[in-house]
Amino acid sequence: MFPVSLLLLAAPPQDGPPPVAKPVRDPNRVTCVNRVKTGSRTNFEQICHSQAEWDLLKRENRSVVERGQQQQNRMDRDPPGTRN
Repeated sequence: MFPVSLLLLAAPPQDGPPPVAKPVRDPNRVTCVNRVKTGSRTNFEQICHSQAEWDLLKRENRSVVERGQQQQNRMDRDPPGTRN
């Protein structure tokens, strides 16, 4: 067992593929999406924001959803008229 461990320690390090760098998100890059206008099936509007603005909108929308879910959970636990 001892000679095998020496062989493993003496083996040269193996070069694997180089690590892939994660692309850096540019907060100033502008991205546009086409969305169907409300009340129409064929009329689209183009909405453009920087990546930082899209990230902020996503966080704000998620916050609104979470608050609504918390309020619903409170209503399920304490139906109206049963609170102090």
